[in-house]
Amino acid sequence: MRGIVTKSAWLASAAISAMSSAIVLQAAPALAQEAAQESASEDTIVVVGETTNVDINADQIERLQANDLADIFRETPSVSVGGSLGIAQKVYIRGLEDTLLNITVDGAPQTGTLFHHIGRVSIEPELLRQVEVQAGAGEATAGFGAIGGAIRFQTKDAADLLDPGQRFGALLKAGAFSNEGYKASATAYGRLNENWGLLGSYVHVDRDNMEDGDGNTLYGTSAEQSLAFVKLSGEISPNQRLSISHEYRKEEGEFGQRPNWPTLEGDILYPIEA
Repeated sequence: MRGIVTKSAWLASAAISAMSSAIVLQAAPALAQEAAQESASEDTIVVVGETTNVDINADQIERLQANDLADIFRETPSVSVGGSLGIAQKVYIRGLEDTLLNITVDGAPQTGTLFHHIGRVSIEPELLRQVEVQAGAGEATAGFGAIGGAIRFQTKDAADLLDPGQRFGALLKAGAFSNEGYKASATAYGRLNENWGLLGSYVHVDRDNMEDGDGNTLYGTSAEQSLAFVKLSGEISPNQRLSISHEYRKEEGEFGQRPNWPTLEGDILYPIEA
């Protein structure tokens, strides 16, 4: 009996060992699979796209042959520009006007206006390197007061307009409007030394009162506009860059109380020089 009992016990131990081996062999693939899943989850890459942000570069502005703000944003659905006159051109993002936007030129906020109901920005399109548009509120990078979004204008430096090895250059441009008026501009730029450059631009626009398709005069649309822009830029160290710019703007003409609105018959026109 002892031999039988001892043999039975040995067989039971062998069976238990075999079952343990099977469990270990089955557990090993499961652990390997869990490790692979964890590794796969750690390698996951999340890509976030923002369709509300738009960048307009100098090549696009040149392709559009932009003459004013309305031409710059011609292909940007979220941005509209109202007013056919320079003094009355106001920028809107999704219907919100520039007073509710954070608009900057080379980082400087454009918060002041020459007269009420006129635009805050007037800049020569050919001097722009890039325009960044952030439509809609909620982004911290849009800056202070950006209830409806932000528009950031970046102007060119003298180095952007100079060819390699060139020290000085100039741009002259003139054009006429089919509805009574002309525009002329002159831009000069050059290198002061290896690290610094200077750019200066002057633009003059002269418009008479426009006429509609039936030949009726649209009063309050004549104006003279003068714009001057000077920018000094350069590198103060291998990792630091400094730019200083100054803008001069003058508007003269007879306008209604709300220059960005059409002048109706009987409205009083006020001679304004701002």
